[in-house]
Amino acid sequence: MPSLFESTQLSLLDWSVLGLYFGGLLLLGVLLRKRSGDDLEGYFLAGRKLPGWLNGFSYAATCMNADVAPAYCGMTVVTGAFICWFYFARFGLALMIAALLFAGLWRRLNLRTSPEFYELRFSGGPALTMRSWVALRSALIALPAWTGAGLLGLHKISSPLLEWSIFTTLAVVIPVILFYVLASGYVGVVTSDFFQTLIIIGSSILLMIIVLVDFGGPTQLYDALIQSAGTEAASVFPPVGHEVLGLIAIAAWTMGTAIGYGGDAAPMAGAMEGQRILSCRNERESAKMYVWTTVVLFVLLATLTLPALAAMVHWPEVRTAEQKELAYGMLLAKYLPPGLLGLALSAVLASIMSTVSSNMNFGAQVLVNDVYQRSLVKKASVKHYLLMGKVFSAGILILGILVAVAATNVIQISIFMLGLSSAELTANWAQWWWWRFNGWARLAASLGGPLIFVMNKLFVFPNPWFAFPSLLDFGPHNDYMIIFVSMGMTFLFWVTVAWLTPPEPMSHLIEFYRQARPFGLWRPVAEAAGEPLPPRGRIASGFVVAPFGTVMVAAGILALSLLFLGRWNGAAIAAATMLISGTVFYFGFSRLIPPRSTGDLERDAQQKPFREKVDPHYVESP
Repeated sequence: MPSLFESTQLSLLDWSVLGLYFGGLLLLGVLLRKRSGDDLEGYFLAGRKLPGWLNGFSYAATCMNADVAPAYCGMTVVTGAFICWFYFARFGLALMIAALLFAGLWRRLNLRTSPEFYELRFSGGPALTMRSWVALRSALIALPAWTGAGLLGLHKISSPLLEWSIFTTLAVVIPVILFYVLASGYVGVVTSDFFQTLIIIGSSILLMIIVLVDFGGPTQLYDALIQSAGTEAASVFPPVGHEVLGLIAIAAWTMGTAIGYGGDAAPMAGAMEGQRILSCRNERESAKMYVWTTVVLFVLLATLTLPALAAMVHWPEVRTAEQKELAYGMLLAKYLPPGLLGLALSAVLASIMSTVSSNMNFGAQVLVNDVYQRSLVKKASVKHYLLMGKVFSAGILILGILVAVAATNVIQISIFMLGLSSAELTANWAQWWWWRFNGWARLAASLGGPLIFVMNKLFVFPNPWFAFPSLLDFGPHNDYMIIFVSMGMTFLFWVTVAWLTPPEPMSHLIEFYRQARPFGLWRPVAEAAGEPLPPRGRIASGFVVAPFGTVMVAAGILALSLLFLGRWNGAAIAAATMLISGTVFYFGFSRLIPPRSTGDLERDAQQKPFREKVDPHYVESP
């Protein structure tokens, strides 16, 4: 049995598998280079021809970044089989809300980047400021943070396995990432993500099988887990007061990610939804992208974390904050023979490189479109803008490297980014659902929200004069309480600003309403425009159907987890729940987002793109 820090020398077969993986990525970059196109829309949006399922696979692989093997398997060894509730809370409800209430609206606007939205929805100086701020914030703050977290996660694997320094790790992977991203653009990112997702799932399933064979079967693993870590670790349902993943933490992650989700396709968390939505072939496909993302992402995370239960049995000493993120590397060293170890390392590389490549491509897109072309160099050739996009891609990667070298803990990056982004999230829904919400209120939320969170985190609540009352003192979960307080304070701040400042000009609101056809409180604008009122109850219907989609996917993952532990009756109940909730979700989704009619397509073709009216410097692709 390997010691805690024992390294493993790769065999010639392992190096051959890794060589094939890297060679495949380089070959893919060459083959897809021509398909990337020689214009901005082709390079950054793949010509808007992608199906929802392919974008869903790509976004699922991208979401694996900092939460990939070291972070999630590290969480598993300090929690147990109920680790799945961590990603249920982080992604499940949020992605389904975005699918049913926002994806179609974003795609219908026919934007090139999501920050363009702010000059469609708002007017004047606040609109341009928001567009530039969101682009800069995403490209220079959020994306480098998540890129760095991904590179750090990769080092957490290579360190116990190969005794590589972080500089050696970076020297191996950076040249490959740079080549295939810069060569093939977004179509290369999406296509490589699909194949990398298959590698991750296949490698993880192999490890699951090997672990079960080692223990003698699912029930034997369940018994060994109880004997080593107790019944709590073998349960798929979280205990109420667990220090790391109790009900408070689950509620905090669910609310902190679901509230406001979908209303901004370029949030502080660094998600690339905007690029995925806008590259889909139509509105329905963009909504299906989120559903596919949820399914594929949950399968990825379940197959990745379930084998980590074996680490709880073999190495109880690894269940500490300092050592937990080494658990996955130790599992690979113990269980995988030559060849399969190289495949598993390829899977780790795939999960993180998919995120890094997406970050580079998306960040470069918004910097070129919403800052460089919009405000700095307004008239230049397409070739010039493509060149600048490649320069910006490399710059984002350099910033990510700096983060990876400076940071030490992947999960802490996640929690800090959650707090920084969550403070303003309530405004994301308001900008779609309330006509009175204006550019000044948007600035108040976007600039004031993160400042409020940082002030609360660093200065207010550490001060003993501002200690939580006993009813609000959640001990180790006080970080989440600070997030809730910051969200509430930011909400009150932007509502006050909205009422104290004039609304957007009615002519601008009418133009936006005709193009976007949003839901919610838009009666004054609809009446002024002579257009039909927003569909009554559409928002409520979305919120009713979304939980059924979340339960559908979550129940499927619970069934898989229970099968892995030999809990056959529980697995059958979970599978039945998945089928029932899935049936309800299918019919609800089909009713809320039906296939587009010929009349819809003809009407859209007749509408003049709103983007050209508010962005006179837009350069149409040749």
